[in-house]
Amino acid sequence: MGAFKKEVAEKAIRSLHLEASNQQFADYWLSLWQDDDLPARASFSPARLKAFLPSLLMYDVIPEQSVIIRLAGTGYDLILGPSLAGKDWIALTPEDYRATRLQTFSTIARGAVRVAYRSLAVLSGDDIMTEEILLPFAPQPNGVHPVLGRVNWRQDQLQRIKTISQGTGGAIDHRLVSLR
Repeated sequence: MGAFKKEVAEKAIRSLHLEASNQQFADYWLSLWQDDDLPARASFSPARLKAFLPSLLMYDVIPEQSVIIRLAGTGYDLILGPSLAGKDWIALTPEDYRATRLQTFSTIARGAVRVAYRSLAVLSGDDIMTEEILLPFAPQPNGVHPVLGRVNWRQDQLQRIKTISQGTGGAIDHRLVSLR
């Protein structure tokens, strides 16, 4: 039996009151659990989430050391630039927010879920409010803790976003919930 409990994870997800598409995304992640163990990265199939692919991110986290982007959906090309895969997410973060981001990802990697909200300024029309979710996978033998993320923006909104700094800085609000 694992150090986690699936029912605790389900309760944690419910407590976040996610919008519908992120709830569907989290439900898929919950379906990957085997008994009371965090899901294995190998059990994740991006093909099962085709509608979400442009808004997915997969990170390789070594707690207290590094956060490397392993996979980035095509939507991030428009906001943060092409070819994010393999880049250091902490180095792409504003300097005054790096320690906070590394600590947050370390906490998630060890068994927490994070939901965050950003208001993204756009070139025309109302600002876009996004909901981001980060979910952990079981650690791999090499010490890497995969973390899966998604932002609930729509593809048609991306061309209107003014600046990339909105995507790399701190959120306007967030919740971090332990899975233990």
